[in-house]
Amino acid sequence: MKYLKSILLLLVFLLTQSISVAQSTIDVTFRYYPNDDAVRAFVPGEFNNWGNNSSGRISTTDGSLMEEDQANGFWYKTISLTVGGGNSTYEGRSGYAYKFHEQYNASGSEWQWFTDPLNDIAIGNNNDSFIEVTTPLIFQLQPSNNQIVGEEDEIWATVASTDSDPIDLNASEFIVNGTSEGSFAGKYDTERQLFSITDLSSASLTVGENTIKLVAVTESGATRTDSVTFAYLPDVSPEKADRPQGLQDGITYSQDGTTATLSLFAPGKDYVFALGDFNEWKVDENYLMKKDSLNPDSVWHWIEITGLTPGEEYGMQYLVDGELRISDPYSELVLDPFNDQYIPESTFPNLLAYPSDKTQGWVTVLQPGKDEYQWEATDYQRPEKTEMVIYELLIRDFLSTKNFQTLTDTLDYLENLGVNAIELMPVSEFDGNLSWGYNPNHHLALDKFYGTPTAFKKFVDEAHKRDMAVILDVVMNHATGANPLYQLYGNDDDYYFNSQPRHAFNVFNDFDHSYSATQYYTKRMIEHWINEYEIDGFRWDLTKGFTQNCTESNGSCTSAYQQDRVDLLKKYADYQWAADPDFIVIFEHLGTENEEKEWANYRVHEGKGVMLWGNMNFAYGEASMGYNENGKSNLFGVLSASRSSFQQRHLVGYMESHDEQWLMLKKKKFGNSSGNYDIKDLGTALARQKLVGAFFFPMPGPKMIWQFGELGYGWGEDECLKPGGSSNGDCLASDPGRVSEKPIRWNYYDDNERLKVYKTWSSLINLRKSSPVFTNPDASSYKLSEAIKIYVLQHDDSDALVVGNFGVTEADAEVTFPASGEWYNFFEGTSITVGDPNMTFTLAPGEFRIYTTRQFETPEEGLLTSAENASGDDLPDSFRLKQNYPNPFNPSTTIAFDVAKAGVVKLEVFDVLGRKVTELVNGRKAASSYSVSFNADNLGSGMYIYRLQAGEKVFTQKMMLVK
Repeated sequence: MKYLKSILLLLVFLLTQSISVAQSTIDVTFRYYPNDDAVRAFVPGEFNNWGNNSSGRISTTDGSLMEEDQANGFWYKTISLTVGGGNSTYEGRSGYAYKFHEQYNASGSEWQWFTDPLNDIAIGNNNDSFIEVTTPLIFQLQPSNNQIVGEEDEIWATVASTDSDPIDLNASEFIVNGTSEGSFAGKYDTERQLFSITDLSSASLTVGENTIKLVAVTESGATRTDSVTFAYLPDVSPEKADRPQGLQDGITYSQDGTTATLSLFAPGKDYVFALGDFNEWKVDENYLMKKDSLNPDSVWHWIEITGLTPGEEYGMQYLVDGELRISDPYSELVLDPFNDQYIPESTFPNLLAYPSDKTQGWVTVLQPGKDEYQWEATDYQRPEKTEMVIYELLIRDFLSTKNFQTLTDTLDYLENLGVNAIELMPVSEFDGNLSWGYNPNHHLALDKFYGTPTAFKKFVDEAHKRDMAVILDVVMNHATGANPLYQLYGNDDDYYFNSQPRHAFNVFNDFDHSYSATQYYTKRMIEHWINEYEIDGFRWDLTKGFTQNCTESNGSCTSAYQQDRVDLLKKYADYQWAADPDFIVIFEHLGTENEEKEWANYRVHEGKGVMLWGNMNFAYGEASMGYNENGKSNLFGVLSASRSSFQQRHLVGYMESHDEQWLMLKKKKFGNSSGNYDIKDLGTALARQKLVGAFFFPMPGPKMIWQFGELGYGWGEDECLKPGGSSNGDCLASDPGRVSEKPIRWNYYDDNERLKVYKTWSSLINLRKSSPVFTNPDASSYKLSEAIKIYVLQHDDSDALVVGNFGVTEADAEVTFPASGEWYNFFEGTSITVGDPNMTFTLAPGEFRIYTTRQFETPEEGLLTSAENASGDDLPDSFRLKQNYPNPFNPSTTIAFDVAKAGVVKLEVFDVLGRKVTELVNGRKAASSYSVSFNADNLGSGMYIYRLQAGEKVFTQKMMLVK
């Protein structure tokens, strides 16, 4: 019994001691170096109710206010925290979450919150800093890992313990590169429990990489250690040496692939180190780059990196003036620390891992001795400019896999359509992954989210095998903050970027193209894509921005003739033709003719000349919707002839582009009607796509299509282009943002009525290719401003007459054939004999005819009929909602239904509780049979009910989703 009593007393003692330890506290001093404009700083956290803030703002007198240490340049506050306490966790350990808060005026109404820069542990969605309270404690050790420090820097750390077991200064050690520098004595502020060395010359640091280690020991012998590795650069003097003859900026590899010579143009910078996998990312005097200085404005830093293994990849960066880590501006491949982790392995296999424990920021990939791609389409000939039919596409919204491999597999679709050029929205490295690409950061690097350089070359090669040119959308007006040239100099007027935008359409950082180094950078971009990828042409984005004469607030200046812009863009055209004499140059200028003619006619007698984008979205939209009053549907502007000063047909006309609203959306929302003819009906709207195609493709001059226009894109859910800013324009608030992802609609190809649009456009493009009358007529006449539109083309090969009714009522079309004799109706395959050249045709609304004096291959029968005008024998005689197929399904299924009489039809899906999941159809439908696809990717397994409502008739069916 006595023994049991002793055991119980021992347990009580141990429990008491455990509680005592768990409840012991430690005074922790938090240090913070605020921004220069801060007037006060706070340390809010869960230990003080986050500073009792109100919607983020902390009272100027709150208890979390820190005290300024003016002598040492920081603010501080000592807070008593419980050892092992806190309500937050990090890797299974308990601790406290906190942040720092700055205020910039007397009232505290201007403020900002910051994660602790002296603590690399952050948690949660708000990146709160985290501290685990131990005894002893080493906290906020500075410098931090991978930091660069100089003679003026200092070593600081909070080294604390409980009052009952204080730090033993004589037993605690400061160790440099494995050698003890002595105890804490003389280096420790006992009141605030801060360790510091304010004179680094007193420590045995070496130039380059150093490791310091703190060993904190309490009087009871409790011990804790912490260490950091950093670079010490007290005074760096690079060797002065001329660069090797002919060396270009960027990376130059030796023939045997064992050496890479790096050259960085960086006037105004004192020294640069090369860091990378080749030297374990250490700041090493052996990798201090030599300096070649012609004058203060022309300074290069260069070095030869030897001992590389051919075929192996190496990450590298430049360390500039001991502070800034940047990638090479001329990188062909870069690593992104934020977004590469989301690139599928199938898209970019074996991507070099980012060296996250060694550096930060964008990293260049060196590829010495890489295998050369063996081009197969070596005898490819580009189409003539006047014969081009360009297909503009955004890979992100064109293919679910979003990569070059699948795009290559899709070339048959584009070849069958008949296009002979593919224009890709930007594919150079841009911020993020899911982007339009107009936020570039490395203009010579391929964006990895779309695939490997080899996969892209394979795409170009396969396109060339199909006689299709590849044109890239290039964005040289601006760059984002991740651009290494911007990181070097920012918005410094003396270098690459303007301090203030010099035009009215600016985004991100505006390049100063009057600076010779910017012109060199642009020239290198041109040469790289031509020589490395055999690209056939560039579409230059926002060429209005290439002037230095205007301001961001002066739109009239930006749109007016600017001589510096004219001269500069001629120089860039020369750069392109010097690299490839037949290169296709297209400017998205959308400006005045007196300026555009300067480029359209430039070197035109040499077979060159610049092509200009010709936006006709408004006129084609009005014509498509059936509004023809006051000439607002005049289509004449799609022709180069509308620019009387252009010596060649160099206007790239388009009905739609990535910047313009889809015609189908306009018809759905605003289509005209008369009687039973309603352009807001899907069948009628699709038929009008065929009509506008007949007044687009066979007309002379280069043309461009925006992706999926050939399948009637713009009618479905989320298929709307917002104007940008806060306005929704014609779109719903729920529609995706302007540059957000849009639905990919390959299922439209399986819809027979939409497929007829594709086939009609394909027939029209092939007709265009069949005779020079459509691309290079000897004579032509146009009546394109009224509801009845007519154009006549003449050539020795054939004459052509095209007539169409863009109105919404039946109308007589009075036409004049240019010659008598036999004329062939292209789509019908029939012929008429013309005696009197003046004839009158009665055309139904939306009807068009194409007549030629030469008989061309007749297209597939029935392309111009649709559900709106199909014969009554083909129409269903009753309403019917069919069972979906497949059923059960995962995740997609098809729902078919019959409409016996034209009217408003609604098809909806509900869950078993009666909650509406989605609306698949809501609008007027003509009598016909229909099918729609239902994708349940975002839904859980279970029973769902789909309901068809047509007038007063309602039908329901059940379907099962099994995942």
